[in-house]
Amino acid sequence: MPDLINKLSTYAALVGVIGAIGGGFYAWGEFNTRLSVLEEITYETVDLSDINDDIAELHEKINERVNSLGGALEKEIDETLAATRALAASLEVVKGEVNASLEEVKGDIRINAKAIEFNGIMIEEAIAKSANPLAN
Repeated sequence: MPDLINKLSTYAALVGVIGAIGGGFYAWGEFNTRLSVLEEITYETVDLSDINDDIAELHEKINERVNSLGGALEKEIDETLAATRALAASLEVVKGEVNASLEEVKGDIRINAKAIEFNGIMIEEAIAKSANPLAN
């Protein structure tokens, strides 16, 4: 009878170790699946360099018109300058929004990095616990 109990406890321990190892591999697979989903995310970027060139070109055109027409079209020039200033102000707002969004994304990346680090620690703990026969 004691031999039967010994064999049963040995088999139970073996089943427990196999289950723990299988659970670890399952968790690792889920982790890799989530990580691959995150790696496939793309972000839309906005290139503002052309807009600066357009503003400089518009400024040059305004200067040319002022020189060629003198003071005859002063009202139109003022409206164009106001539109240019409004465009520059709106570009600053867009730039601020883009920077704010970028900071949010950077924050999310830092949070995900810490979560990944935490999961790595948890996996190491699970491995260490499963390696200890006295922990079960």
